[in-house]
Amino acid sequence: MSGQNNIDISKDEISDLIRIGNVLLDLLEDNSEVDEKGYQKKRNMFIGEYNKWYSRCLPIIRSMVPDKAIRFESLYHTNNRSGTNEYTYTVQDYIQGIYFKDKPKSYTDNITTKRVREQNSILKAALPRITDFSFDMERFVKINPIRSQPSHSLTRQDKLIDHDFYDEHYNSMRTEINSNFKRGFTMSAFVLSRELIRNLLLDMIRIQFPPRSEENVSIYYDINNNCHKELRTLALTIRERKDDLDLNPEAIEHLVEMICTMEPETKPGSHSFLTIPTQENLLAYRIEEIMDLLTDMIDFMKQ
Repeated sequence: MSGQNNIDISKDEISDLIRIGNVLLDLLEDNSEVDEKGYQKKRNMFIGEYNKWYSRCLPIIRSMVPDKAIRFESLYHTNNRSGTNEYTYTVQDYIQGIYFKDKPKSYTDNITTKRVREQNSILKAALPRITDFSFDMERFVKINPIRSQPSHSLTRQDKLIDHDFYDEHYNSMRTEINSNFKRGFTMSAFVLSRELIRNLLLDMIRIQFPPRSEENVSIYYDINNNCHKELRTLALTIRERKDDLDLNPEAIEHLVEMICTMEPETKPGSHSFLTIPTQENLLAYRIEEIMDLLTDMIDFMKQ
């Protein structure tokens, strides 16, 4: 099935996989209501069905929702982490029997449920992309070059961010970022992305340090210059104050490292702005992963 093209995929097949995804979610969500024997039985049922479901879904996601394929796979497994925590935990960890120490099993089940629910949401995004007349665009362009464009130009990722934020202003920014990214205005997309990440960082810091005192405000706001602090400064601030945050220190370090690649230190003789990035450069910054991690942290801190 790895060579499956758009023409081989039907709405009925995707709808059936979405239905199975909902069944998998039910198995996880109902597990807290049974005894140990019942728990293991449902867990085994989940593992058996999930492996088959994931194997069927992955080639469809790669073909129909290529912009979310990496995210879909990373929810199942990842090699890019410094440790296992509530932010980096994957479905594969659950299948391998890795649970959080000093936490009830329901805690791990809830995290796994969140991962599978996001995967099922990504799968749902494939439905609108199925049409009665569908064909392999990449193969078509290779055979019929249009205006001398490279064959990948019509199949490249159209979105930089596909995340539903808790703030409508942020969702508006996401739309603007994606519009600039799709049209090739990569510097605009990059600058707006950094600004959105900066605002998410501000939200996170203000949860822990609400603006009730000048001392708290000074953590994220430059009182002398009457402006919020820059992205890199905010990132280094949460690193310095990670002991004050009720978050996994390894996850904070991972977040800071990703952010700092977007905001490198400048030198006196260098330009005040970066070289105009390509779409590939923007994707390499893992902007959506940064935003996903930040919103997960914010949700956790609000609990």
